[in-house]
This record gives sequence, structure tokens and C-alpha cells, in this order.
Amino acid sequence: MEYKKNKHIPNSIKIGYTNYTFDFWPDTFASTEQAQGEFFSVSCKIGLKEQSINSIAGVNTLLHEVLHGIIYQYGLDITEEEKVVTTLANGLTTVLVDNPWLVDYIKKHV
Repeated sequence: MEYKKNKHIPNSIKIGYTNYTFDFWPDTFASTEQAQGEFFSVSCKIGLKEQSINSIAGVNTLLHEVLHGIIYQYGLDITEEEKVVTTLANGLTTVLVDNPWLVDYIKKHV
């Protein structure tokens, strides 16, 4: 049995044909952009700030990084990728917050 690194989400997520392992960051982690998350295509990882995972900000960050993964895996060439990803992640998060029934509906029919 694989050791679960975080109690809120699994250790990895499959995007396209690749499994991306989650790398959980401590609160003291700092990058030049003070990132809440980051997608690493070469190492097949998604970094997430651990403290925010159990919150709406964590949901938004995870969606954001998954969208980067989709863009990478399917070879999309998006000029303003960060702007597009942020807008879509924020929009999806808002739709999920405003329509709590939607997640249950998706789970039932997927």
C-alpha cells in the first residue's frame, strides 16, 4: 500500500497518459512569485502549498495546475497561457462554489 502524503488528496493525478506526483510544499517555501502551486512537466510533478490544500484556495490552485498539465499534455500553444489558465481556474472554482450540486452530478455520470 502506498503511503499517502496528504489526507485531503491522493499522491498523484493522471493527466493524459502521464501520472503527475504531488509535491507538498511547507508554508516557508518561497519562489520568486510566491507561488501557491506549480506544474513541472519534465519531472512529472505538481507542487502545491500544503496548508491551503484543504480550502477553496487549494481547489483553485489544483485546478490551475491541472489546466497547465492539460495544455502541456495535449500540445496546446496558448500565447497568454498564465492568463488563460488563471481565468479558467477562477471561473471553474466559482461555478463549483455557486453550484454545489454540480460535483455530485458529475461524479454520478462519469
